[in-house]
Amino acid sequence: MTEVTYNQFRSLHKGTPQKEISSLWAKYKDGEYDLPTDEPTVTPEETPEVLEVEVVEEKPEIEVKTSLVNIGELCKEYMRLQRKMKLLGPRLDEAAIEEGLNKLTEIAKQTIPEGYSCTPTDSWKIWFGPTSKSLLINTTNSMAFEVTREWWQVHYQNTIYVDRELLNNNDLIDSEIKRYHRMGRFLPRTPVVGTECKLPQGVKDIQIRGGQGIN
Repeated sequence: MTEVTYNQFRSLHKGTPQKEISSLWAKYKDGEYDLPTDEPTVTPEETPEVLEVEVVEEKPEIEVKTSLVNIGELCKEYMRLQRKMKLLGPRLDEAAIEEGLNKLTEIAKQTIPEGYSCTPTDSWKIWFGPTSKSLLINTTNSMAFEVTREWWQVHYQNTIYVDRELLNNNDLIDSEIKRYHRMGRFLPRTPVVGTECKLPQGVKDIQIRGGQGIN
């Protein structure tokens, strides 16, 4: 029997909840689950492999896991893959980078709470603790993301449309994380820049939003 890709596996189980599909996929990869009898004929030309990144000239691969079944694990995978892509950086070819970005996008869609949306005029605040751990909150839509100082400095260090607060300890951050978690509005991962967070990043973006610049 020809092995199918994850996308093909999902197409064979249309109507099945995502959590159940993830569980069945894990069993299938372990050889403990047989595909439905209407399995399609698979050829390399028709269905290129997308779960593994083909890397040439001994360049490193980005390992992609697909059997994760809950939001917490998915968010950990999102952050792990994000860090790995940053670490490997120039050593990755275009195919590997595209594969990694596609996987990050897929995980983001699976973990973002239903109904959340972001606009360029949303209000934001960020709390910095004494460590790298920080909490970014979309106060307009009551949505919180766990971020790091390093991530903030890379993407939004110069933005002016956010309330900043420096805390002496992480107690308030931890308390707010629990509160937003109870509401189902907290993600232990960074937001997707430009999609889940649309804060202006540079002087040009700031001028477009409010006609203000940085002196």
